[in-house]
Amino acid sequence: MSDTHLEIERTYDLPEGGDLPDLIGAGGILRTEHQEPFDLDATYWDTERYDLVAARVTVRRRTGGPDAGWHIKRAASDTVRHEEHFPLTDDADSVPDDVLAALFTERRGRGLRPVVRITTTRTVTRLLDEDGDQVGELADDHVTAQRLDDEAPESPRTWREVEVEAVEGVDPQIAHELFAALDGRFAAVGAGPAAVSSKLARALDGAPAPRLQTADRPEKGTAARALTKRLRKLRSALLTQEALLRSGGQADLHETAETALGIAAVIGSYRPAFPATEAVDRAAEAADGLAAVTARAALAEYLVDRLPRASTPAQDALVDSMTRERILAATRERRSVAVRDVVAFLHGEPFLELLDVLDDAVERPAPTDWSLRSPKQVAQDVSAVEKPRVRQLVRDAVGDDDEDPSAVLDREAAAREATEAAWRAATRARVAMDVLGDDAFPHALWKRIGDAADVLTERVRSLHALDVLRVHSGIAERGGEGTFGYGVLAGDRVRLAEQSYDEAVHALNRV
Repeated sequence: MSDTHLEIERTYDLPEGGDLPDLIGAGGILRTEHQEPFDLDATYWDTERYDLVAARVTVRRRTGGPDAGWHIKRAASDTVRHEEHFPLTDDADSVPDDVLAALFTERRGRGLRPVVRITTTRTVTRLLDEDGDQVGELADDHVTAQRLDDEAPESPRTWREVEVEAVEGVDPQIAHELFAALDGRFAAVGAGPAAVSSKLARALDGAPAPRLQTADRPEKGTAARALTKRLRKLRSALLTQEALLRSGGQADLHETAETALGIAAVIGSYRPAFPATEAVDRAAEAADGLAAVTARAALAEYLVDRLPRASTPAQDALVDSMTRERILAATRERRSVAVRDVVAFLHGEPFLELLDVLDDAVERPAPTDWSLRSPKQVAQDVSAVEKPRVRQLVRDAVGDDDEDPSAVLDREAAAREATEAAWRAATRARVAMDVLGDDAFPHALWKRIGDAADVLTERVRSLHALDVLRVHSGIAERGGEGTFGYGVLAGDRVRLAEQSYDEAVHALNRV
């Protein structure tokens, strides 16, 4: 069992032997209560590569003080952290399974080892307002830190710092107003906000941590710069959505699918921009796999929202409530299965390898000569590959169709997969074009591929909807129930599928 809270604090560097400033009158503080000093002993853990520190996450086992236990801190900024607490275990030499599970993505599935031991003598001062209510807490810390790696110096590092933490539940804006008021008081005694706000980061200074090394961004005006910028944004979005899905939260499946497709577009369509390694090749395959599984989940979400109702009020009135409820139950089950497939993918080695490549591409970019050209030059090469690929996949998806509407209901799974492949390819190509901006690719090409993506989206939705309706109409018929409502919804979807077919053919001819 764990509990999580938001921690809003600011750290100040204070010289050894220096006096604390007078805080009365600053930020609503009218009284202080000093407490007796106590000792804290914390061991911090990380992977061999320091993946946790690179992800701005710390995990420690701490004894002493009122909150002894295992702590996970995720930094949202220099002053805001989300802190999760787990019970203290007797075994100090291994990390509890529930802590490891909570860190699966950040540690990239790797094991943890002790990296730093930090002991602290802490003196706490409660900061009270005019009513005697606590508005914050000041911790005056005398710190000793010893690295535990093979190259650690023999002598530990020591320093003094002061942490001021706003009371739990305070509005972040009010907390930062409190810090702003305190900055002046600390400056008056020769102190200021710490250059390094994390004890662990300060303790690790000089450690052999390749994951903490960064490289300069590619030059402005190059395709490489645009790709790095887009991947940084996509990686952040993916990790946010992944955390929600892994914890059972309500992630936006459509947004997750768009994010995954964006990553697949950047790595796949711009493959020559990345190092020619097997790791990047595997990451490209993983990105395609993630895009496919999240697209199915987004499609399942769409069916929950739209399939139980027809596209016009007149048709919708012909669908009885039992039919509607059964379809809703079926689509919800399909969504649950699709989400489970996504979560299973997130626990796999390919996903972790993809994250490693994204980390390198964002934090340690190694642009190739191909990507250091202008966006227009790179766009020409991408167009030469993507245009015929999309055209052929769209041709495969719609070329063998029949003009008889009833033929739509009899399409085999293979034909449906071909349509999905064309849909993903066209959508990915459009996303890839967006990365370099409006001026890189010819607008007419962007528009035509976009049109193909839009009509294929509707066609895929209709084909999956027809599949659900066909299966459950058969179940209803075998159970002696009426199937008229299924027929109404199926007819509506046949119309949409046929319309999307005509539009797809037209779009194909223009690609």
